[in-house]
Amino acid sequence: MRLFHRKMAILLVAVLLVLWLASSLAQGKYKFAFMEKTITVVLAPVQSVVSNVGFTFRNIGLSTGELMTAYRDNKALRIENENLRQSNLNVTEIMAENARLRGMLEYKKGAPQFDLVTAAVVGRDPGSWTSTIIINRGTADGIAKDMPVVTPQGLVGSVVSVYANVAKVNLILDPRSAVGALVQRPESRVAAIVEGHSATPLAPRMVNIARDADVIKGDKLITSGFGGIYPKGILIGEVVDLVNEEGGLLKYAVLNPAVDFDRLEEVSIILRSREPIPTLPLTNPTVSPDASGKTPVPAQGVRQ
Repeated sequence: MRLFHRKMAILLVAVLLVLWLASSLAQGKYKFAFMEKTITVVLAPVQSVVSNVGFTFRNIGLSTGELMTAYRDNKALRIENENLRQSNLNVTEIMAENARLRGMLEYKKGAPQFDLVTAAVVGRDPGSWTSTIIINRGTADGIAKDMPVVTPQGLVGSVVSVYANVAKVNLILDPRSAVGALVQRPESRVAAIVEGHSATPLAPRMVNIARDADVIKGDKLITSGFGGIYPKGILIGEVVDLVNEEGGLLKYAVLNPAVDFDRLEEVSIILRSREPIPTLPLTNPTVSPDASGKTPVPAQGVRQ
C-alpha cells in the first residue's frame, strides 16, 4: 500500500511539472537546458515504473498466449497419438488375421482330398474351458455331427452338436474323446488310442500301449483312420514322455498337441473326405472243407 502511495505522489509531481513547463514555454520564461535536465531527473522513476509495468503485462500476455498454444498443440498431439496407436493395433490385428487365413488357405490347397469350410471360434464352454469350443458355422453351411475339425497345424476335434448357424466342437483334450492314432515313424507304426486326461488338461495321452512297443520320445502321432470319424494322416501331436503303468504290461505316452488350443481363433471343418478308409488286417477263422472237399475262401476282415 505504501508503494502505491509513493508511485501516485511521483506521478502527481510529474504531471504538475509538465503543466508548469507548458505554461513557462507559453510565456517564454523557461530555459530549455535547465528544464530538460530537471524533467529528465524527475520523470526517470516514473518512466521506469511505466516501462516495467508495460513489459510485465506484455510478458504476461505472451506467456498466456504461449501456454494456450502449447495446451492446444499438446491436446492435438494426444489425440493424434491415440489415433495412431489405435490404427497400429488395427493394422497389427488385420495382419495377424491375414497370416492365419493365408495359412488355412494354403492348407486347403495342399489337402485336395478334403472339402473344407472355415469357421471362427466365437466361444468356449465355461464349464469345460479346455475341452469345448463354439464355432460360427452350422447346418446352414453344411455342418453335421461327427465332422472332423482341423487347423493347418493338426487335429482339433469333432463336431458334437450343431444348430443353424453355430456348432459345438469337442476337442481331443476332452477325457470323453477317443482318436485312433498311429506312430508316423516308418520303423514303428504302432497303433493305439489318444484321449484326454483330467490330470493333464492340455496334454492328451496315447493309452494301452504294450510296454515293449516301439514308441519313443519325439515320435509324431497321426490319425490312423480307424473308427470312421477322422481321416488318416492328420497330425495329432508329439510324444514328450512315456510312463509305465503300475502292475501291468502296458504304458502310456504323454503328448504335446500339434494345435495350440490356447490360441485357437479359426478352424476348418472337413465336410467330405476322399481319403480311403483303412481296414483292419484280415482275420483267419478256422475253416473246414465243405461237402465237395474244397476249402472256402476266408471272409474279409471287419472294418472298425
